[in-house]
Formats: sequence, C-alpha cells, structure tokens
Amino acid sequence: MESLRGLRAFVYTAELGSYVAAARVSGISSSAIAKSVAKLEDELGVRLFHRTTRSIGLTEEGNVFYERCKFILNEIRDARALIAETRITPCGRLHISVPQIFGHSLLMPILPRFIEKYPDIQLDIDFEDRVVDLIAEGIDVAVRSGELADNRLVSRKLGEQYFVVCASREYLKTHGVPLNPADLVHHRCIHFKYPSSGRIASWAFSADFENLDLPRDLIFNNTHAGLRAAIDGSGVAHLPVYVAEEAFEKELLVPLLTEYMLPLGSMSLIWPSNRHLSSKVRAFVDFVSSELVQGNYFTNIGSQTLSGPDEA
Repeated sequence: MESLRGLRAFVYTAELGSYVAAARVSGISSSAIAKSVAKLEDELGVRLFHRTTRSIGLTEEGNVFYERCKFILNEIRDARALIAETRITPCGRLHISVPQIFGHSLLMPILPRFIEKYPDIQLDIDFEDRVVDLIAEGIDVAVRSGELADNRLVSRKLGEQYFVVCASREYLKTHGVPLNPADLVHHRCIHFKYPSSGRIASWAFSADFENLDLPRDLIFNNTHAGLRAAIDGSGVAHLPVYVAEEAFEKELLVPLLTEYMLPLGSMSLIWPSNRHLSSKVRAFVDFVSSELVQGNYFTNIGSQTLSGPDEA
C-alpha cells in the first residue's frame, strides 16, 4: 500500500504540475507528496522530475515511468470496481448491436431465458448488418464476424461460422444432385447480397473450388428469403448451418457437398476495452456464450447425422 501511495503521488504530480495541486486531490499535505516522490526517486535511482522554483516537469525517465504507472493504477481501479460489481445484481440499460441473421436465428430464441434470469437489465437491441463504431455510438456489446482489427475493443469468440449448400428434394429430383462444387454451374444458385455494400457473399468451398463463377439466378439481401426460396424449390442455396438446421430436421431441405465446406470466419462478442467489463455486460456475454456453445450452433453440418442427398 505504501508503494501504491507513492505511485499515486507521482501520477497526481505529473498530471497537475505541482505538489500543492496533487495534495489537494489526494487529501494529504504537499510535503507528504514531495516526500513520497523523493522516496520513489531514491528507490528507482533516477530523477523523475525537473524542478525549478516555478514549475515541475517530467524527465525522459519520468515520462516513461508515468505511462506505466497510469496503466497500473487504472488496472487496479478497474479490478476493484469489478470485484464490487460481483456483489451487485446486474441492472440498467444494455445497448446491444447484432447482425440481422444472428439476431433473428440465434439471439431471439434464447432472449426470453435471459430476460427471466436478469429482469433488472433493460435491453436496447439494434439489428444492424453494418459495422458499427461501438465507442462513438454508445454500444455496450456487439456481435461481429471475422477478425477483430480495432485495438480499442476486446472479444470473446463464440465459434467458427459454418455454411452449408442445400436444396429441396423436389428440386434435386428435377435437376439432379451435384457431386462436387463444380457441378453447381449447371444449377440455379441462390445468393446472399450484403445490404450495406451490395457485395455478393462468396461460398465457403475448399481451395480447389473457391473461385467458382456460379450462376446468379436469385439474389437476396436477406438470408431468410434465401432459405424460403430453397425450401420452395427455387434453387440451391448457401446458408449458415444454424439457419438451415431446422429445415434439415423437418426434411424440407437436403444438405449437399458437406465434405467440401470450410469455416467462413469466426463469430465473436465484442465490447470496448477502455473500461472494465460491467456486471450487465458480463451477464450478457456469459449467458450468450454458454447458450450458443451448448446449443452446438457453430459446427460443420457434415459432422451431424442428417438425411443425405442419396435419400432425396
């Protein structure tokens, strides 16, 4: 604790530029601040401040030491706040951003259980396919696919996103069963278009088939529309496994070419790193992670037992 007091005295002095101002903030005398800083300099064997009769400024060594001390004190403050919040029931407004398909297919089915478990959390949920700026837009937690490139954010990976190529039995009886991805050039293909950019999503085949020029007979900017079209026999669709799974169980669709499919990036929960993980954010992150991992939503459909195309 004595060492922490010395670090605080040093940081306050560096930020406020005088012992008097540092003393006013910390609630002790200016002489006590000066003694703490002098003791710290003796222990380190370096001068931390340039001192004149009118001002105090950091030396080069002092500037380096200040950055590390500031980080350490912030971590200690956040750790204390985190421990305090573990004794508090999660509550308050929680602003969440999720992609449309994740929200409809994965979040909505488990949301009633979250509400029942945490009735004091008020949810404000945005269904957004664009990449939101969490900090600028005041988002507490979001779901994002792909790699995290923003060092202002931290993440918890939910799993790899697997897709599946599928069609209805009626379609396959009429048009035949593709035996490898290259056969799809002779089929009616149903594509997804990103609403924010208009870009057509690629199909997640292994390297030998990753650059296929597939027919674009039907293009939707909504995944559930693509699912509906495939069930209605309008063509072959490329869908997230968790979107198509119920249709497989009901034998409305048949999975195809599962041995050729690769994961198409990961799905993660993300939140700002510039503050500790609050109890309401932690509650949401832990709940969603547990529910979706237990639900086995992020696995290759080829590893599951389903009716195959040979039974179509």
